[in-house]
Amino acid sequence: MRRRIQRNIWIAATIIGLLATVLVGAVRIHTLKREKETVQTRLENEVQQGIAKEIFRLHVVANSDTEEDQNLKLHVKTKIVDYLEGILGEDRSLEATREAVKTHLDEIEEAAGQVIADEGYDYPVAAAVEKTYFPDKTYGDCTFPAGEYEALNVKIGKAEGHNWWCVLYPSLCFLDESHGIVSEEKKEDLREVLTEEEFLTILNDPEKRDQVKIGFKWF
Repeated sequence: MRRRIQRNIWIAATIIGLLATVLVGAVRIHTLKREKETVQTRLENEVQQGIAKEIFRLHVVANSDTEEDQNLKLHVKTKIVDYLEGILGEDRSLEATREAVKTHLDEIEEAAGQVIADEGYDYPVAAAVEKTYFPDKTYGDCTFPAGEYEALNVKIGKAEGHNWWCVLYPSLCFLDESHGIVSEEKKEDLREVLTEEEFLTILNDPEKRDQVKIGFKWF
């Protein structure tokens, strides 16, 4: 009887020990997974912030999502892009682009306001250089990660509609949008101002994106 009791105690202790080992292992795996996700998020945020420091965006927000207001937004953006192309050209630095835009905010508002009036609307328009949060956005065949970016924000009326955007520096705004891609020449302009890791992050290419993910792997 005593041997049976001892044997049962030993079996119970063994089972408890195994269960404890499994539990500790599960907790450890969960902890490592969370740590990996935390590091991955931190690295991705650092890459986004690095990208944001080197580009300047244009953001035109429609009054609403009605077809008329969305069409008006596109007419306004065309006028603004044409105006900016005239004063910026393609060889300005990031700082020179920023300062030129800030210097011409009144003219930008005036140009946008003229289009709005010509289309028969009386919406107010406001232009400002400010930090703006953007979700993931694709331009041509490049995808820019979500986060805060400095941008020229042009808000039409209540600014409650979907927006149109582009990258003003480097000068990706002045492209033929109908092709739906960013030329290799323009990609090289991006590569020149970004690190290789940042550059590969924005390419809408699964194989090249995998190269970035490999760089983020957990050791």
